[in-house]
Amino acid sequence: MRVLLFTAIGLLTSSLHAEVFRWVDEDGRTHFSDRLPENPSLQVERADLDTGTAAALLGPVAASAEEDLLPGSGPYDAFDILAPSPGAVLVQATDTLAINVLLEPPLLDEHTLELVLDDRTIAVEAGVSALELEGVGFGPHQLQLRITDANGQTIASTPTHDLDLQETTPPGILR
Repeated sequence: MRVLLFTAIGLLTSSLHAEVFRWVDEDGRTHFSDRLPENPSLQVERADLDTGTAAALLGPVAASAEEDLLPGSGPYDAFDILAPSPGAVLVQATDTLAINVLLEPPLLDEHTLELVLDDRTIAVEAGVSALELEGVGFGPHQLQLRITDANGQTIASTPTHDLDLQETTPPGILR
């Protein structure tokens, strides 16, 4: 995001008479430059830059950065699992899993929110932003949220979160 922001600001100051090229590399990163890339197999296009205002330049950069952060969010501005974080190791006394959800705007009437835990689908009540699952079991788990339409088609999904739920060791017991 910072690289894109600084690139956009740099282009703003030097783009009055410059020719600017845009391309996406093998890793999916968008690049802007006044020189053609060295790799001839990349699809390069001439970037049409609005030199009128900085806001005109920064708007598309911010929008593309949001798309990179939240792929698969469908008609929603924000859709993600806030907690637990990916790769989390949760050490606790019970096998209860607390999940916090980010969804903006709220769930549309014709859509359903589903939680997928280890390939088991669980319907989630509309409007819920925090839920607690009891009895999930200790050990590794995979967690994902999906939004489906009335036909059962997936509209949006979060990335899969891998996590490990571990039981605390009582005092005086060696494992």
